[in-house]
Amino acid sequence: MSKELVKERVIKYLMEDLLVPQDMIDTDVALSEFEEGAEGVLDIMVNVKDEQDYFAPVMIVQCMDEDIALEGETLQKQIDFLEDVDNITMAGRLVLTNGDAMMYADWTGEEYDTEAKLPTYETMVKEFFEMEEQVKAAEAEHHHEHSKGCGCGGHHGEDHECGCGNSEGGCCGGHNHK
Repeated sequence: MSKELVKERVIKYLMEDLLVPQDMIDTDVALSEFEEGAEGVLDIMVNVKDEQDYFAPVMIVQCMDEDIALEGETLQKQIDFLEDVDNITMAGRLVLTNGDAMMYADWTGEEYDTEAKLPTYETMVKEFFEMEEQVKAAEAEHHHEHSKGCGCGGHHGEDHECGCGNSEGGCCGGHNHK
């Protein structure tokens, strides 16, 4: 089975089994859309719409010809590519398939599992927005802790080298609140 037929089967699987809306599936996406100068093409990308109505990738699928076994140097080359892709796209889910065998990894990035069941689109959307909320909470916490002082990112009153030009013990204008 050619790579194109594998892609068609994967798209059908995504829509029928994982209930991914057709308009949330992109094919043949240039990696340079995410990072200037990045090389490569993503066979299939599953997206969600974020709160600002932008498409955010939640799964990347790379397809190979059926006669290419998912093993050895070929497999390692594809895994390395997908890890680079994840660092650029932040999709969090990576799938490599030859139409017969499939390897799947999620954002832990540590284990490529051939037995893992792919989540439904509903689950991908739910997890995406949960992660977004965690990021917002972490940013709010970071902003609250670091909003005082000279803006160097340090905690209020810490003695550290921040370059604010205040040599009087910390960023508070000479008051050290340890």
